[in-house]
Amino acid sequence: MNRALAILAMASAVAGTGACNAASGGVRPVCFTAEDDRNLAFAVIQQAPPPRAGESGYRYYPLNAAATMQMATLRSAPTGIDTYFFHWANRSNAAFVDAAGRMTMRKSNLQPSAVGLRHQRTAFSSVARADACTMAQLAGLLGMPAQADGTGITLVSETGAPDAGEQGAVDTCVLTATPLPAGVRGVLLDFEVADGRSADQARKLLIDYAAQVHRAGRRAILLIDPFDAPSQRQTGIDATNAAAIVAAFDWTTVMLWSGNAAHSVPASYRAQRAIVDVAGAVDPHRLIVDFELAGTSAQDAAFVHDAIVRDRLGGVIFWRNRADQGGDCASPVNRKIAAVVFGPDAREHPWGEH
Repeated sequence: MNRALAILAMASAVAGTGACNAASGGVRPVCFTAEDDRNLAFAVIQQAPPPRAGESGYRYYPLNAAATMQMATLRSAPTGIDTYFFHWANRSNAAFVDAAGRMTMRKSNLQPSAVGLRHQRTAFSSVARADACTMAQLAGLLGMPAQADGTGITLVSETGAPDAGEQGAVDTCVLTATPLPAGVRGVLLDFEVADGRSADQARKLLIDYAAQVHRAGRRAILLIDPFDAPSQRQTGIDATNAAAIVAAFDWTTVMLWSGNAAHSVPASYRAQRAIVDVAGAVDPHRLIVDFELAGTSAQDAAFVHDAIVRDRLGGVIFWRNRADQGGDCASPVNRKIAAVVFGPDAREHPWGEH
């Protein structure tokens, strides 16, 4: 369930005109532009590099925050767009017995690189060593000394490690060459480990992680599989620790996608909220919807908008695997984005026409 910019046409008409324009010469039209960022009622996060100041050909509007592994692009966001470094939570690659009694193991981990996504992957021989690397990487990102003593891992810089595509050395932790730029708002941790860890192990790592981010004066976002997903049985997030984890982070995702265990986006949302709220209602503003753009329906998008507004959630982050953003307002993807962000009955843009 793991989570490139192109030159597009000139801007669409501003809100109120009800038309999407194409640039001269038959260049591809666009629907959303920077103008739409001014009308956002809640957080809208795109998993993409932010636009450069003054850039007109950007396909990931609307947004007021961007999360990316491409460190160099974090400096380029214009005023009004927060940036977050996308940090992969390392998993153990040791074999473990899954819920069905089968011996299994997860593939090796992504590690940071100067180009944004490392070809070479790294394996960790235990949960403790995987977590030690995650915390060492976080320390480096926050401009603090990364510690390896007694953890069993070896620290290397991304610029000093080869990126040749083959398997890297086991228990080698790749650190970013530079810390986060001063203007970066925080870190988004993608925690999809499913490596057989316990609820206590998941709780400790995640609460320690969020606390370290906050001590550095930054914000922490947690991106996970759905709370009701089968994978959470091996990730260690369940009803015993979900509320504490949500309380530790500024935002935690409630993932709503077409392959959910409940076979219904509304039912999956209710099931996930039941897990999160089992120990008492959490602050709903700490929850953001992670919404799949490719496999969901217009009705699902309308439900997400209503849930965010009705339940006072923090906002939405778009999961864009297999979804092509940009282009005309009539595209199914753009209609779903509009329904989530502006409401299914919005009339100031063509996506609201029925």
